[in-house]
Amino acid sequence: MRTGYLNYLLWGLLYGLLIFLALNRHSKARPFTYHSEIWADKAGYYVYLPAAFVYDFDARAFPDSLDTATGNGFRLQRTTGKVETKYSYGVALLEAPFWAVAHAFTADKSGFSKAEHKAIDVAAATYFVLGLWLLTATLRRYFSGLITGLSVTLLVVGTNLWYYGIRETGMSHVFSFCAFALLLYLLTRRTGPAWYERGAAWGHVVAIAATVALISVLRPLNMVFALPLLLWPVREGVAWPAQVRGLLQGRVLGLLLLAGVVLWLPQLAYYHYLRGSWLMYSYGQEGFPNALSPKLAALWLAPRNGSFLYNPVLLLVLPGCLLLARTSGRRAGLALGLWAGASYFYAAWWDYGLGCSYAGRGFVELYPVLAWPLAAAVAYLWQRPQWLRWSAGALLVLALAYNMRVSVRYDGCFYGTHEWDWPAYRQLLLG
Repeated sequence: MRTGYLNYLLWGLLYGLLIFLALNRHSKARPFTYHSEIWADKAGYYVYLPAAFVYDFDARAFPDSLDTATGNGFRLQRTTGKVETKYSYGVALLEAPFWAVAHAFTADKSGFSKAEHKAIDVAAATYFVLGLWLLTATLRRYFSGLITGLSVTLLVVGTNLWYYGIRETGMSHVFSFCAFALLLYLLTRRTGPAWYERGAAWGHVVAIAATVALISVLRPLNMVFALPLLLWPVREGVAWPAQVRGLLQGRVLGLLLLAGVVLWLPQLAYYHYLRGSWLMYSYGQEGFPNALSPKLAALWLAPRNGSFLYNPVLLLVLPGCLLLARTSGRRAGLALGLWAGASYFYAAWWDYGLGCSYAGRGFVELYPVLAWPLAAAVAYLWQRPQWLRWSAGALLVLALAYNMRVSVRYDGCFYGTHEWDWPAYRQLLLG
């Protein structure tokens, strides 16, 4: 019992620390500047809340030039009265409870008050710590407490996860990270029948279906990565063809479809309001012009947001997949396949760097999956001779220190003249 109380206390302290760090990070960031919580893409995700609950989706009711003042993450079409954003409403949905409290207690009812800015920090910290708890609980089912703790620490301190959980709190990534962590947590429950089997509780299936739907409305592309995870092995000895047959049951497919319809109806209604059509591609001319020649080298290694360059800890994921395959080939295959698939999609996108971002931000939501091969690599290193264990530990500490230094110095964008601008990278690293 004492251990349980101590565990809750530690998680509570971590939650408080993350809220403090997020609020402190933005304490000197004035609203309507590029460091604020509601700016550019972040404003595009957020605008659903004031549009729905303050301005009745009438662009003419908004303060003049508010779209420009928040970095053009959304557009206020004064002639038609439409509030136009290319982003889906999932982030606003998860921010809504925190926004509602802030909006109720602030005198500024514009929907863009200082309190509402800070509510986004608290929301991001909440989903950040919830995602970490879910990931820890899931890994703990298969790895020791020490290996789990070390692996989660490497993800938090050694990658851009903390950057999007504390600094860029209005972006979708930490919310999606939490949703993927929840999905794996639900998929790996080890008691009772598997969730797709006939004897499974309806509530369990509904929870999984709702989580998949939530992932899709947070960031539609992530549906491509969420659906394969339904093949994640619940327990050893169940062949994947048997699991596929379970997924094709009418009950499972019906609930997946129903959850998708329920959570997508508001988004489809928004598209109908905006264009008069229930279906639309909101990203306009943005697409995949590099589909036949994806910029993989730049995505992984370029000074402009190269994933491995800025997050060297992730180099453990590749050998970790081989190590994980010794105990679960399907888990290893899914982890490697999702990483490879995400690499291709982002390298084929018209802008592999995803605008002003840090260290391959598109991979952040997949960290609950990549944590498995990372944990397998950590477990392998922990069992090596002491000299090798200490050497690897020293290198990892250097990697953590390097990531923290660069991420703290990063000012929101890579300011080089081109993607392979190494002098700009050295300036960022060394000052």
